[in-house]
Amino acid sequence: MSKTHTGRGQRELRKTRRRFLQSIGVAGTVGVAGCAGSNKEAAVDDAGASTASDDDTTGGDSTTQTTESVEMTDRTFATATTNVPKDMQFNPYGQKYPDRAALALFENLLYVNEATSTFMPGVLSEWEIGDELVTLSVRDGYHWHSGEAVTADDVAFKLKLDIHDGATLSNIVDPEDVSVVDDSTLELGLKRPVAEEVFLYSLKPIALDTPPAEFQEFLDAYEADGEAPGLTEKTLDEPNGTGPFKFVHARNQELLSERFADHPDADNVNFAGMRWDYLQSNQKQWTALRSGNVDGIDNVFTPDNIAQSYGDDIQEIPMPANWGLGIMFNHEHEHYSQQKVKQAIQYVIDREKLARTAGSKMHVPVEVPCGLPGNFDDSYKDWLGDSLSEFNKYEPSTEKAAALLEEAGFSKQDGTWVDADGKTLEFPFKIPSGWNDWTAGGQSVVQDLNEFGIEASLNPSQSYWGDIYGNQEYVVAGLGWPDGKLYPYFSLNKLLNGFRSRGILKFPRSVEVPPLGEPNGETQTVELEPELEELAGLTGEAAKKKTQELAWIVNQHLPMAPLMEKIDQSWLTTDDWNTVTEEDVSAIVDWPQYYLPREGKLTAKPE
Repeated sequence: MSKTHTGRGQRELRKTRRRFLQSIGVAGTVGVAGCAGSNKEAAVDDAGASTASDDDTTGGDSTTQTTESVEMTDRTFATATTNVPKDMQFNPYGQKYPDRAALALFENLLYVNEATSTFMPGVLSEWEIGDELVTLSVRDGYHWHSGEAVTADDVAFKLKLDIHDGATLSNIVDPEDVSVVDDSTLELGLKRPVAEEVFLYSLKPIALDTPPAEFQEFLDAYEADGEAPGLTEKTLDEPNGTGPFKFVHARNQELLSERFADHPDADNVNFAGMRWDYLQSNQKQWTALRSGNVDGIDNVFTPDNIAQSYGDDIQEIPMPANWGLGIMFNHEHEHYSQQKVKQAIQYVIDREKLARTAGSKMHVPVEVPCGLPGNFDDSYKDWLGDSLSEFNKYEPSTEKAAALLEEAGFSKQDGTWVDADGKTLEFPFKIPSGWNDWTAGGQSVVQDLNEFGIEASLNPSQSYWGDIYGNQEYVVAGLGWPDGKLYPYFSLNKLLNGFRSRGILKFPRSVEVPPLGEPNGETQTVELEPELEELAGLTGEAAKKKTQELAWIVNQHLPMAPLMEKIDQSWLTTDDWNTVTEEDVSAIVDWPQYYLPREGKLTAKPE
């Protein structure tokens, strides 16, 4: 049975934190000219109480925080949101749901430390995962903000609704197999055995944010007809939450919440509330942090020159994103449905130059395009093992790229690559507008391709998300290639079998693959869905071997072209706030501003 704690020693966790920081070359803090410490607030677009580390201290001006009770203050923690607060809606299945503020207003079922892949309790205190049945225990002491106690019925309700709605959990649990044992226990029947990491990561995005009184009609509709018309259109201006902060109001420029005294971790929170100021651009958030108008920001890309303008009271917390820029190919396109064309693109792009251009402090190039995250600390190599040397690294080579295009029937005319019918090989690279690092990186990609003779353009788009997920109007586009989780199943499933692969990339459901390490060997047909289903249930050496086989498929077929990985940058000020030191791994949970108060590791200093 998985318990509240994982048994990892604090020294081991500090080593993990140091290894992560060393891998990105960040000291953990950068300096500024001093003020911060206002009571203004603001956010941006997946446990049990952790004990303090051996070198934690309290008192005076120390910024280190323990879980001991602290004096209550009237401070409000200010952070930022890029969403207009008065337009926010608190229906998690609809539009304009404030996913970052929701981390304070609602309680997740569990939390994940992404530096150590450690699962920690939220609403769930314990879990026992068998081959056929999962038993979940609900932590005592949670209440809806309307006053009712949270029970296993509430958790079962949420899980059934999410499964019907197609959440990741629906791949391994049917809604009729969710049952309540008693007020604090529920059981889930599994469709097939799954690895513990696969099951728990499937719970990671789920928060207790659907009070049955508001959503019962939709679960009833699902159970009666298999559909719930109106679920995505339902509006909720005021949430009935379960988190440590309760909604007060949402106005044009701010969302305000107050400390909720009936939360089980309320004794660890010694400040009056949180506020999110509407700051819709990176530049406005940088200015607010520098001027002390906010006390922290959950995640904002910050170039070195901006970070160096900050003072000693602004602390950076690098967060492993397990995510980064890749190229989505539309596999219904006449050119980008061809394996050799995709491979040629991967050869042309200088990934090291790309990472430097995007911001070398927070980006690293993908070393081996195989669908596995972990390029910051080389953890992907642990999964590939001795097979690593067999994979194609796609080191920049215009000669190899040219040979591949020629094999695919392309030729160069007046310096531009054209197909056998004379059609120009174009690369209209669509990216989300306003993403500074991707804009800079995209320019590097386009430059490489144009110099090679592919007609490339960079197209930042305000309608990006609608174009990609709605109209699917794209030829090539930039989007994250990994799934945001270090465990390899999730990124491999995303690339080869999941919704992205099927619905957006239009990647085929079966592929011809040569033996691992023999790219010119005789191919065999591989059906992708059963392969990913098998991987989900494997552990140990069997999981490692299957991971290598599927990573080889990504390496050869490139459903997306993995280019780089990034580190997210989270920020806290320390003039009015006590928080963790850079040695404390407990900050590496999405996101520190919302998780650390639960642990008593982000507290207000006496006024």
